[in-house]
Amino acid sequence: MIPVRKKVVVKEGVAAVELLLTPHLYSFKEQFGVDFSVRLSDAREVLENYADVFFLAAVNAWVLDGHGTAEDFPLTRGDFHAWSVQQPREFGDCVKFAIPAITGKTPAELARQAAEKEASEETEEEPEGKKKRLSWIGRLLKRF
Repeated sequence: MIPVRKKVVVKEGVAAVELLLTPHLYSFKEQFGVDFSVRLSDAREVLENYADVFFLAAVNAWVLDGHGTAEDFPLTRGDFHAWSVQQPREFGDCVKFAIPAITGKTPAELARQAAEKEASEETEEEPEGKKKRLSWIGRLLKRF
């Protein structure tokens, strides 16, 4: 079973919040103005999306565990974006945790699939001897 719950300290002086990474978290995206469209080639946008996913995962846990409504959630979306910059290692660990929770596959499996796909595309489109490009997942994982 893939774990989908994780506790993180997002803001100094505030107790750890629970993240619940289930599909239900996406039901809050319109309420908070979150747009998940992203250029996968832009690592910054991908990381910002993960900060939004974690915010919505925290709201998801808050509501589904009966602590209150989404409007009562004590942290803001900005708190999660600040946390992503202030605590890059913890944030990176959380990204590594989230990938299998969201996709059902480990980061290594996703990177291998992306590399296989790119390799098959390169053999069809590019002459031999060209450097292989890293997938966005591979580039992201190298940062952590």
